[in-house]
Amino acid sequence: MIRAFHRRLGATLVLLLVAAAPAAGASELSRFNAAVAEAFTHYRGALFYLRTENPAVAEFELQDAVALWSEKVMPFRDAAPDAFTDDPAWAETLDQVSEGLRQGQDLARESDIAAAIEALQPLQAAMSDLRTRNGVRVFSDCIDEANAAMDALWAYRHNPPDFADSAQVNDLRAKTAVTAYLYARCHKTAPPEITAAEEFQRIMEGSLLSLGRMWPAIDAGNTEAVINILRELRSFDRMLWLQFG
Repeated sequence: MIRAFHRRLGATLVLLLVAAAPAAGASELSRFNAAVAEAFTHYRGALFYLRTENPAVAEFELQDAVALWSEKVMPFRDAAPDAFTDDPAWAETLDQVSEGLRQGQDLARESDIAAAIEALQPLQAAMSDLRTRNGVRVFSDCIDEANAAMDALWAYRHNPPDFADSAQVNDLRAKTAVTAYLYARCHKTAPPEITAAEEFQRIMEGSLLSLGRMWPAIDAGNTEAVINILRELRSFDRMLWLQFG
């Protein structure tokens, strides 16, 4: 049942990727970015299944990720798009991701969930770092920044602020403001094919509504409300990453 759900989700994401795919004659950079995005759809699916203790389904996702990385991304290894030609770690980074995906697949096959997650976890950051140091930006980077802000805000879920301590309250306000700003920025800057997706709008509108509810909860010093809102936000955050990260 879970696998069927994710296959339906995968079909939706493939439609988005097809819509977003560069037309004939598009730049090599566009082709490369589209290939990475397609492989990483399955990478995120694998991490989702590993975290929900379904390594067998994660292995299927990683089979697809490994195949796509080999067939569509690795051909760029010796022919980098212009934006990356001066990066001395270009080939090393692509090799790192290739090896990490294969290791994750092997470990998922062995049902070694913790080790598989450890092998896969650094790969998204490796690609983000590659783009950042070469001045390349894709929508996934916006999602990464929003997710990171939510991670920082989530710390208050299990360690709620002492509302008598102004420093803690101010920190909670600052983290809420940063998260709201980054979510709103992703909402406004999403490419047309993602903006048109009903699920994207549902996630974004729900997230921004929940973030807006944080302010009266903080003003009232309502610990229970803050915790409940953070739970809502975490669910939206996970779905945003899984479907559009």
